[in-house]
Order: sequence, then structure tokens, then C-alpha cells
Amino acid sequence: MKTHPRPTLTLALSMALTSLTAAAHAASPEAAPKGAFQTDMLVQFDDAAKKVIALEDAVPQNKFGWRPGPGVRSISEAYLHIAFANYAVIKFATGKEPPADAGFEMNPDKWDKKTTKKDEIKTILEKSIDYVRMAVKAVPDADLDRKFSFFGNEVTVRGGLIALVGHINEHLGQSVAYARANKIVPPWSRKEAAKEAKEMKPTPAAPAAAKDK
Repeated sequence: MKTHPRPTLTLALSMALTSLTAAAHAASPEAAPKGAFQTDMLVQFDDAAKKVIALEDAVPQNKFGWRPGPGVRSISEAYLHIAFANYAVIKFATGKEPPADAGFEMNPDKWDKKTTKKDEIKTILEKSIDYVRMAVKAVPDADLDRKFSFFGNEVTVRGGLIALVGHINEHLGQSVAYARANKIVPPWSRKEAAKEAKEMKPTPAAPAAAKDK
């Protein structure tokens, strides 16, 4: 029976293990970097949040009480409702209470009517947005699949944070419609609107050529 020298056998085993390890890495996708979901979620949230603040800035104070009809949230109430959900969803998903200076309470009807003052509403919105950013960055990856009760349903922390992005976008769209109904152009649309207006402006006719005398 032919035998292999020990060094040769060791080298062959080492090469075989290296090949198996390389094949295993090639066959399975690499794990997502730490905090990847939280980072991606905040990119989407921040885009909507910046537009909410820009639009709130653009709406004059005398329009904050406007509503499209009875029983529907006014402009001020829609903005305050965004802040309410920012605090509420983070509270449900992480179990952490909002900061005391937020004055948060689980009473959306009362919260939505707490003020109609433009400057106060902007401050409330900004604080709630900053709180979301801080809280989401602090969520460990291991907690993303943990479930919690969310309006009668069991959802994961990941699902709750996705819902928060959906919520702020939903009410951003509502606020854009409210602004448009009051002839207020969203700030991020002004450049495009100005370009379209320029393109639609009729070009002055060229002067007629002088007749030969």
C-alpha cells in the first residue's frame, strides 16, 4: 500500500479546506454591515422630514387653521400629527419614553390641537425628527426582528420603523395637497415650476422686415 509523506498529506488537507472555505463564501452572500437597515431607513426618513420642515416654513401663519372640510385635519393639525407619530412609533418599537421636555401624551386628538402657532409647530416637528434619528441609530441589529404590539398587530421593530417612513411620507403628501390648494408651491418644486413657466411663455414675434422704398 502506497503511503503519502506527512508534509504532503498536510499540504493537501490544507489546500482542500481552503477551497471549501472559498466555495462557502462564494455560495452565500456576505452579511450586511452593522446598522445597514437603520442607515437606509434614516435616508428615506430624512428626505421626507426635510421636505416637511421646508413646507412648514413656506406656509404663512394665516393658513395654519385652513382645512379642506369639516372633520378633516387642518394644516397645523397635520404637522402636529407627524410629530405625534414620530414619538409614538419609537415608543412602541423601542419601549423608550419620549423625553420629558417633549410633553408627549398618548392622546392624538389633544396633541393635534395643542397649538396653531407656526414657530411652535416647527420646533415640535424638529425635536420629534431629531428624536427619531437618535433612537433609530441606537437600535441594535439584534432587536430588528423582535416583535411588539402595534395597533392590534404583532410586528417586528424593523416593520415598525418602515411604517414610520410610510407615515411621514403619507402626511407629507397630504401637506403638499393642502399647500397647493392654497396656491403655495413646495420649495423643492419652485425651480422646476419657474422653468416650466419660462418654457410656456410665448416667444416675442420677430419684427417685420422693412419694405423697400
